[in-house]
Parts: sequence; C-alpha cells; structure tokens
Amino acid sequence: MEELKKELEKLSKAYVDTPENEEKILIPFVKRLLELPMKERRKLLPVIRDLQWIKSKFAGFSSETTCSAARAHFLSAVQFVCANKREMDMAYHVKFDTLCKLLPLYYPTWLTDFINDDKTWFNFDLNYEQLTQLMDMGYLKDIAPSRIAHVFPWITRIRNKEPKGNDTFNSELLLKRDITLKEHIWTIFEYESSIDYQDDCAKEAYKKRVTAQDESISAALYRFSLDGHLDRERLLKATLATFHRSFKKDMAGWFAGFFETLQPTTGELLSLQEEMMQIFTSSYTKPVNVMLQQLKSIASEEGFRYQEFIERAAPLFFSSPKNSLLTIHTIFEKIVARHPKMREVCCITLCQLFLKKDENLQKKAADFIIKYGDASSSSLQETLQSYQPEMFQSVQAILISFRVQSAGVSNATDMNLEEIIHTGGNITDETSFNEEPSPETVRICREDNHIPFPASKEDFLFQLSRLFDMEESWEIETTVAAIIAFHPQLNKEDFDRMGPVFQRATNIVANSWEPYEELLATFLLEYQRLWTQTTDTSRTGFLRNMFTRLEERLKGRDQNRGAYDERSFKRLADWKPGYSDATCFTPVQQLWLNVIRQLKENNTLPLLSTPTHTPAYIQATELIRRLAAYQEAGTKPCPWDFQLAIARCAMEGKEEAVTTARQLLQDEYLHLCLFLLDENTQPEPPYNHPTGWVAAGLVKAPETEFEVFKSFACCTLPHNYLAGDYGWNKLKPKEKSYETDRRLLELDSYKWHKYVEFNSHQLWQEHLIINSKYNIDDSRYMEPLLCYFPNRPEPLIAQIITCYMAFGTPQEDSKRTLTCALRMLLSFHCPLREMSLLLLGGSLLFVDKTVRSYAAELWVEGLAARRINNRRVGEILARLITMELAPLKRFTTQVYESMYKRSTFHNRQLEELLTVFISGLPDKPVTGLKQLLELYLELLTINHSKVTDEQLLQHLQEWATNSNLKKVATSLSNL
Repeated sequence: MEELKKELEKLSKAYVDTPENEEKILIPFVKRLLELPMKERRKLLPVIRDLQWIKSKFAGFSSETTCSAARAHFLSAVQFVCANKREMDMAYHVKFDTLCKLLPLYYPTWLTDFINDDKTWFNFDLNYEQLTQLMDMGYLKDIAPSRIAHVFPWITRIRNKEPKGNDTFNSELLLKRDITLKEHIWTIFEYESSIDYQDDCAKEAYKKRVTAQDESISAALYRFSLDGHLDRERLLKATLATFHRSFKKDMAGWFAGFFETLQPTTGELLSLQEEMMQIFTSSYTKPVNVMLQQLKSIASEEGFRYQEFIERAAPLFFSSPKNSLLTIHTIFEKIVARHPKMREVCCITLCQLFLKKDENLQKKAADFIIKYGDASSSSLQETLQSYQPEMFQSVQAILISFRVQSAGVSNATDMNLEEIIHTGGNITDETSFNEEPSPETVRICREDNHIPFPASKEDFLFQLSRLFDMEESWEIETTVAAIIAFHPQLNKEDFDRMGPVFQRATNIVANSWEPYEELLATFLLEYQRLWTQTTDTSRTGFLRNMFTRLEERLKGRDQNRGAYDERSFKRLADWKPGYSDATCFTPVQQLWLNVIRQLKENNTLPLLSTPTHTPAYIQATELIRRLAAYQEAGTKPCPWDFQLAIARCAMEGKEEAVTTARQLLQDEYLHLCLFLLDENTQPEPPYNHPTGWVAAGLVKAPETEFEVFKSFACCTLPHNYLAGDYGWNKLKPKEKSYETDRRLLELDSYKWHKYVEFNSHQLWQEHLIINSKYNIDDSRYMEPLLCYFPNRPEPLIAQIITCYMAFGTPQEDSKRTLTCALRMLLSFHCPLREMSLLLLGGSLLFVDKTVRSYAAELWVEGLAARRINNRRVGEILARLITMELAPLKRFTTQVYESMYKRSTFHNRQLEELLTVFISGLPDKPVTGLKQLLELYLELLTINHSKVTDEQLLQHLQEWATNSNLKKVATSLSNL
C-alpha cells in the first residue's frame, strides 16, 4: 500500500491532462485500484486530500493554495472509486467524458442519490444534457425535480471555446427531447433556480447581436405557448402559482416580468382574476405592481370583479410603494366611472392614502373625494375627520368644502393654502398626540431586568444542560459563574446526567465553524476533565478514550476540509480561532481559564464580572460587595475579570454605592471605586491593579487621558484607540459615477496589526481593536462582544461601521450586523458618542428599511433618555449627504414613517435636527431637497415656529431662485 501511495503522489503531481494521458495513465491506474478491495482503496483517501493542497511558507507565514486543474482531474477520478457519498468532495473536477469511462468499470450504489443532492457544493459539474444522457444510458435511475430546476436554465446556452468569446444561445434545444417541455420545464415553476440570471445573459446576447433573435427562455416559452408546444393556460397559471412558493426576490421579479412577456389577452385576464388578486399578499412589490397593471387594463370591462378588487386592495395601502398606490387610484377612477354606486366606498377606501407621508398621494385622494364624494355623507365626514391629523396643510385646504376642520378653525372655508400657512397652521389638530412630560432618566438596574442566579443544584444542572441553546450572552455567563458556586455539591450521578451536554460539546468542537460556540464547548470539555478527576478517578480512562476519538475525528474532518488540516483539538489554554488571527476572544478564554483554576484550588469566590441586570450591567453596590469578599479573603481577582466588571458597572445610584464602598472597602479597592463613582475623585496610589484603573478611567471619562496612567505598562496604544474615538475626515465626495459602494468609515486596519507586536496584551480593548470582520458579522459573536462594554461600545461600533456601513447594494450580513448593533445600542443606557452617532446617522440613510427603522427608534428613545446629541446627528447627516453617500429621499421617507408626530417633544427635537441638517447642506440643491423642505415647513407650522437660523435663511434665499424650490423656500422664509 505504501508503494501505491507513493505512485499516486508521483502520478498526480506529474499528470498532464490530455486524452492520451487519460487513456494511458489515468484509466489503467484506476483499473489497478479496482482489483483491490474497497477497504484497501479507502486507505488512499488521506493521500488524496493532502495532494489537493499545495503548502508553502514565506517569512514565517504558512499558506495553502489549491492544486492544478490537471492534478485535480487525476485525483477526482481516483477518489471516485475509493470514496463513499459523504467523502466524494472532488466530484466537481470529474469531467463528463471521464465519468462515462469510469462508470462501466465501477458503478457506485450512491451515484443517483449523490447527483440528486442539491444541498451540497461538491456535486458533479453536469449540465441538463449530460444528466439526461446518463439517464438514457441507465446509470441514473431518475433525476430529482430540484436537480432539474438547478441545471435547466442553462439548457439553451452554448459555451464559446474562446476565452474572451461570447456565449451564444439556441432555444430550439428545448425541443430536442419531448420530456423537456412535457415534464422538465415545469420544475422551474416549483423550485429555486438561476433562471433570472440565464435569461438576462440571453437577452444581453440578443442586444449585442450575438443571436439573431431573443433566445431567452422567457421569449421562447412565449413563442411555444402560441404555436401549440405548450399549454398556454397551464403556463399562465403556473406562473401565477410561483408567487406563493417563497421564492427569493430576484426569481419572483423574473416571474412577474415573464407574466408580462406572455401578454395575456383580456379574456385570459378576466378568467385569472382570482389568482391575480391572491398575489396582493406577496411580500415583494414587483409581482403586486404587475398584477395591478394587468388588472388596470381590464378594469373597464364587463366581467371585472370590482367589488372584490376594492376589498382585496385595501391592505395594499399600508405596504405598497407610491407607483402601486397610483395604479390603485387609477383603477378606482375606472370603477366609479362605470359603477357610480361605488363612489362612496371608493372614497372611504382611498382615505387610507392620508396615512402616507407623501403630499402628492394625499392630494390625489383629496381630488378624488372632491370629484366623487358626497359632502353630506356622514360616513365620509367621520372618516375624513379621523384622518385629519395626518393630512398635509395643502390637503386640508382642498377638503375645506367638506368642513374637515379642527376646533381651532371655525371659519376656514374662505382660507387658501397660503393663508393657512401664514396663520401658523391652526388647521392642524395638535391633540392628535399628547405633549410628553420632561424626559426622566430610566433606571438601569430594575426588578424587571434582574438576572436570577440558580437557586439550587437542580436549577444549575438544568441551566448547564441547555448551555448551547441559550440565546442571551448573560445566560451563558451566569451559568459559567454558577459552576464555581455549585461544583463542590456535584457527584458522580450528576456527572452521568450531564452526559448529553458533554457529548454535544464534543460534536461542536469536531464540527463547528463558530469561534464563540467552539470556545464555549472547549471550556465545557475542560471542565468535564476536571469534574471526572474530582468525582471518580476510575472514569479517567474513559475520558482519555473519548478525547482520543475526538482528535481522530478532527483530523479526518480537517483533512477533508483542506485548509483546516493543521488544526487539532487543544486544551482550553491552547485554543485559538480556527480561521482567523483575531484575538477578541482571548480575554474570554483567559477568564474561563481562571474559572478552571478556581475550581482546582477549591476557590469559591464569585466572579466579579457576572452581570446582575440585562443586558450586561452589574449593580454598583453588588460589585462592591464582591470586591469586599476578595478583600476579606486576601485574594487578588483575575485582571480580566476585574476589567470586565468595571466596564459593566451601572453608573447610577452613585451616592449609595460610594457609601457602601466606604463601609466595606479599604486601601486600593476603595480608592478605585471612589474614582469610578465620584466625579470629583482623582486617581490615588497604590496602583497594584493598573488594568482596573485604566478600565475605570475609560468608563468614567473616556475622552480624558489621565496623566498618571501613561506610565502604566499596559498603556501602549494611543488613547483614542482604547476609547474608540476615531476621526472620519478623510472620506471625499464621490468622484466617479460608478462609485456605488463607498464605505462610511475607513479605519487604518494595518495599524492594528502593527500594534499586535508592540501592545501589552493586558487590556480587553487591545484584543477588541485588532478584531476581524469575521467575528462581528453575526449576532452570535457580536452581542457578547458588545455586552463586554455596555458603557462605551465605541471601539466595536467603529469596526462595525468600517466593515458593514457601505452605501451600495446591501449584503445580508451587512443588514443583519447593523440591525443587531442598533438593537444593542437601544438596550444600553450609555451616552451615544461620536462613533455611535455616526452609526445612527449612517443607518438613517442606509438602503435597508429595517436598519433605518431601528435607527429611527434609537433616535426616539435616545432623545427621551437624554443619550443623544441631537445637533451632532444633524451635522453628521448633512456631511453624509454632502459626500453623496446616499439619496436624501431615504431619510425623508423614514422621518415621515417613524420620527414625525411621535410626540410634541419629539416634534421639537425633530425641528432642531432638521434645522441643523438643512443648514449644513450645500448651496447647490441636492436631489430630494424639495420633499425635505416640505416636511420642514409642515413641522414648523405644527410647532408654531419660524426659521431663525441665519445660515438656513441664506440657503432659503438662494434656493428661492430655483423654480422647483421657489414656492416652499419662500413659504419657509415668510413664516
């Protein structure tokens, strides 16, 4: 076997991929292998996996690259006859011609299941024609519909053999086999595929005149539906059915466009009304828009189900974009023209447009009501009255004849819009929302957010059993801390009961890709070793065997994954992330190592850093009591534990905490706590806990660099790095039209890595700032990281902005990460400093609506809790718009939807925000400025305010010369 392994290595490294070599070298070698039992052939698998990668070292760093295509071809063919279904990870490199030569020699029983598995990346690279050929030859029993859908879109594509040549397309290939249009075509209507991308490629080829006609599948199916190759009715209904299959947005958009491509006739549309109206529940806008346009074309026809349409369209007023609502308005016009009895129903239904913060839409609804409504109708009057607080001033002026007026306007009939504006907007009903009292500071540590500690051994064991199912980081930390308290009470029976959670930890270490979860599992296995040794030494052999099996599994797994083949199971002290050099979890590792040391030493002192209140705060008096326990025992706390405890200290109830400290603490512990909690107390020696002093300074006054701390050995980084105070002045306005993915903040990440060699590695912040994006792109990592610094999350917020605040097309990880960061800031009680305000401002302009909504709620809550510098947010927004990072319309729309009319207090704050924001805009009007100024005018009218800012008045004077802005700019100036 050793000779065979060496021959495999020699042949694969020297192999040149030609038909001659395949016949003379590859196939004969495979035949020789097939003479051996499968058990013997399988011994070549480790060699194959090792040969897949080319390892090299340079300047002390090791790297790996994939092997050549020729070697991969050789190895894949050998692996085909040696591996089982799970191990066949080089199938992609097996050429179809080679596969046809291998199958007569060796037919694996797993072939059909392997090919039909659409949940793996390691499948054969076979197209539709090749799959059907395998079926014709009898090697493939059947093709799963999902697999057909996966390969079907490429059926018409003909690859160009020239490297830079254009691919061509031929839709006649759809007619090559009867089964294609009879059965296989319908799979793309039932399963996810790349039909949208393939169609775009075919249409692009037609535009470039690579093909004489449009050879896209959508165009071909339309032609086939007309010449009898396809059942047209079935095709239309199958297309409509796709909108109920939870397809992704791009596919749903393609099918919506395909329905238009089919050009359904009036008769077909009338027969499909029920199916079309069912699509109104779709979460995507394009299918709804297409159905509305199609229904608009038959709205005047005899068979149009107008009553059902009015009923089905009602929910669309809350979720549809402006163009859809305008289409509904047009359809309503057609309905009342043909069916006058429906006038009042349509008028009342259209009143929902008054909830939209769009003046043109509201005017459309008002004009419709003036034209078709009955002013004497009590139902219409009551409906209008209920929507009045949401109406623009101009809309209320249109509806004056319907006497929609508040108690403050008794004779508004003869007033025009200008008069309403100049009278201060009394027509607005300010009782629609209540004046909020002066904001009160919310308590951080309350009864409702108190974190319970396990009350008994049974409670502890239950928590430990669900350690890997806990969603909150404070749950995990409380359970880890409880190990110290309850470990002395545990026995062999308790160990046996915890078998499943230890087995799960074993599986996680063997298979997990998540560093935090893997670190937690490694800690638990480390604790299992300790528990076994202290409860029953006879079980040590069993434990040793378990870890031996684990290491074997890891080696097999790592070789299978290539890039991970040097990783093996290590003890907690040797653990490090498998795919990143980031050290952000090192402090956690050190903290948990301290837990193991305490258990070995029978030290039952509590961890200082275990949070007492969600999401991650420690009540100041409780921290003092815990410190007093260490003081009484004459034991120093773990530096990592001490730092984290100080970073989490709730900065409230300071007088009581100071009194408690004076009663329970002395010497350095007392001085440190007084420095942290008393504004007038300065650092006082001794400094036996330098990292604790630095942590206290960063919580107390992060913007201040205390002179006495500069001499500490742990202070090697610039202070602004520790505090997260980064400048962002280098970002320049967009210079080229194609710059669509510029980032809001560009930190000098190369400096972080330079500091890796020279920093002290003693401060938690040092490990955080050299983090990598791979450790913050998921809430599983980011929430624990943020919860280490609830009083000052700025360093991590800066990294989140750098990695994920891009203003092009958002990726899912960007949306998820920004949403999580905003949600965590909502749960904290710290003042929002520059980086957090930058995140807030950027998120208010972000393309994703969910991110903008969270940012709006953070603004609303932050103002109420006095956590936000409102003027600074306005300045940031102005700079971002000036830099042309995002369209202004995103912000204006979000203000209308989430920030406007939340309360009188918030309206005043919004006025201040917009005043600063608009004042900071450039003299040259930006796109979308008119809508923002209209909002500002509306807001000032409601607040009975005037423009007093000199810079803003100059802007208005300048903008009044613009024909598009003249009216609103003049109205603002004349308030």
